[in-house]
Amino acid sequence: MKKRFIPTIIALIILIILGVYANYYEVDEILAPGEVKSVQIVGFKEDDIKAISFGKNGNYDLKVELDSSHSKIVKPSEYKCDDAEAFGIARHFAELKSDYLFLNNATDTKIFGISSNSLSVKLETATQSVELTLGNKVEVGDSIYLSKKGDSSIYLVPSHIKGSFDVNLNDLRDRAFYYKDFDRCNEIQYKCDSHVFKLVFDAINSEWLIADTKYSAESLEVANLINNMRNLRISKFLDSNDFSNEKYGLTDPSLNITIKTENGEIYELKCGSMQGSDTYVSSDGKTVQMANTMKLNELKLSLNDIRDKYLDIYPYTELTEIEVKDATGTIKITKNKNKWTLGEINISDFDVRNFINTLSRAKVNEYMPKENLEKYGLANLDNCPTITIKSNDKSKTFWLGDANGVMLFMLDEDEMININVQLFEGFKDFIFRLRNAELKVNK
Repeated sequence: MKKRFIPTIIALIILIILGVYANYYEVDEILAPGEVKSVQIVGFKEDDIKAISFGKNGNYDLKVELDSSHSKIVKPSEYKCDDAEAFGIARHFAELKSDYLFLNNATDTKIFGISSNSLSVKLETATQSVELTLGNKVEVGDSIYLSKKGDSSIYLVPSHIKGSFDVNLNDLRDRAFYYKDFDRCNEIQYKCDSHVFKLVFDAINSEWLIADTKYSAESLEVANLINNMRNLRISKFLDSNDFSNEKYGLTDPSLNITIKTENGEIYELKCGSMQGSDTYVSSDGKTVQMANTMKLNELKLSLNDIRDKYLDIYPYTELTEIEVKDATGTIKITKNKNKWTLGEINISDFDVRNFINTLSRAKVNEYMPKENLEKYGLANLDNCPTITIKSNDKSKTFWLGDANGVMLFMLDEDEMININVQLFEGFKDFIFRLRNAELKVNK
């Protein structure tokens, strides 16, 4: 009895497992009333599609060849292709499923809007091809009729697929002006209206300098200029080579940028006249296209914009003397054997370093010409608070004018500067600490 019981139990377990498998894996999907099972229209994966042709009723006048490195348009002529657009269309067709199998054996497709004027696509893999033709949209619902060459069925598919059929040449063309990264740029020549300057990269100090001046350029602004030019897109294709055409305005460009790299590569951008929301542009000296004017405005800079927004302060280790003056008087400290002293009084290195950090970290809002000084409290420099720093045989003086909210107006030997008011707060704190050190010794 016991010997027969164990095999019976095993058989029962096997039977239960087979029943579960049959119920869950060996039956068709149970559809709700009114639902139909979707059918995969194309039958191969997105990655398998090597070419897509577009036309009407099998006459294809536009063809793109897909490649993971870079796709290209081969008909009507060869053009660079927008990979994202081309692969997006391939994905739409690879994922296309029917809403409904409307008719199994259609003999007359015209009643469904499938005729000689219908939109068609041809999808090719390495070994096979599928041709699809689109018909009319149904009167009720959001589906559209579709037929497949070699298949007499008429399918209803989501109507949004029409956008992947109705494609023209400019939809597929790559809209980039430049196809390489601007690696290791070392020179930028810039002209925008009256703003003309040249930037050169100092490889030793890893900074951009404004040529023929003593000023540094702000690295972030230079990087933005390079990136914005590199990523500029064509808004409208003209493919014109008539540079003498006055309406383009390219004989005397309003904006002209030339970027050079260490490898000798040169990238140029010339911008001419505006037309609506776009501007005539050339990036290769051969053809004229159009770019969005607002995007081009991001490339427009003045010398003020491109300059480094921090004061040029000597390195702390090179400083030999600091002199500060306010309405009460002048205080001068000197460094001897790496110690700061005020006369015979030792001054905290922390206080001096903190003051120099304040000078070097206060952000400049704007560089201004030396005009209307009385308006900014800088008319009589003898009465202005001053900061003088010395480094061996070099000296630099700043005169402090009026403060207005978060802004402080100050003057150096060359120009007026609108700077963050934290500099003035640091100045007052430093003088307070120096005078406090004097008082402690005198007591």
